[in-house]
Amino acid sequence: MQVQSSGEVEEHFKMTDGFDLFCRHWYPSGEIKGVVIFLHGIEVHSGAFRFMGHELEDAGFEVFAFDRRGSGNSKELNLPRGDTTSFERYLTDLEEVVEIVRATHRQKVLFMFGHSIGCAYALWYAAHYPDQLNGLVLADPPVEAGFKLPASDTFKLVLSPTISPHSMYDLVDRWPEAFKESDEYKLISEDELCTKPFGLGFLFSLQTKLANTMLKHASKISKPVLIIHGDADIIACPNSSNLIMEKFASTDKNLHVFSNADHWLYQSIIPTMSSKYSLEQKKEVSSTVNSWLEKQISHASSMEVKS
Repeated sequence: MQVQSSGEVEEHFKMTDGFDLFCRHWYPSGEIKGVVIFLHGIEVHSGAFRFMGHELEDAGFEVFAFDRRGSGNSKELNLPRGDTTSFERYLTDLEEVVEIVRATHRQKVLFMFGHSIGCAYALWYAAHYPDQLNGLVLADPPVEAGFKLPASDTFKLVLSPTISPHSMYDLVDRWPEAFKESDEYKLISEDELCTKPFGLGFLFSLQTKLANTMLKHASKISKPVLIIHGDADIIACPNSSNLIMEKFASTDKNLHVFSNADHWLYQSIIPTMSSKYSLEQKKEVSSTVNSWLEKQISHASSMEVKS
């Protein structure tokens, strides 16, 4: 079933275990240059890509942005938003989403675009399935966090898998105080599809299986990569992108840093925008991404001609 909503199509992907995964879908009216799959941050949902989705659609790219299981509109039955029954099944969803997209786009160039913790998923996938993607875009990868959890909370997270895996923990309220005074915190807090508390067991698996392995996974990736980061990011330290750049096996890797941009890159990657930043600033982000994608499309076309 598809529902048209403000220029985007809302649909569901049926997973092999029967779960309906919510997805937002943008596609161009003309020829499709390539396909982009977006992976959202921990606290938001696929709506964070509305601005970028429309921008890339206008540039000729077909875009898919899905709510990960336990997030946004993909809430599991009998569980609060922010928790999931199985982390392994949760990762299988990503594998199946790519399979579904690839099934109807076998000849198209395919990119994965991760924001914040979404970068960890993108790196995990690209390291395990190197032939499925043509390139990666990583926005604000959180290798180095701009905050530390209290020691008592860290102890709780370590014990959570066996003691109380489904107890909820408000992670977002542990983020820097400056963030909680920001316009972005207000926007996220007022969005009913955004998430602040998470299951302890889920957070433990996320940290140990994905967040802690980002650099390791990057070292296995030889596909082209674009990393974008705001130099005023207090959630994911800007040095995170430098650390990942050093690890990538790819010879085609680019880093673009945006001046005075925070974790949401002038609110170009957030479910609800305010007037805090100008349209020109947002378009600076989208045009940087689009220019890099166009370059990769051109390179792929030239390789096909040579072969």
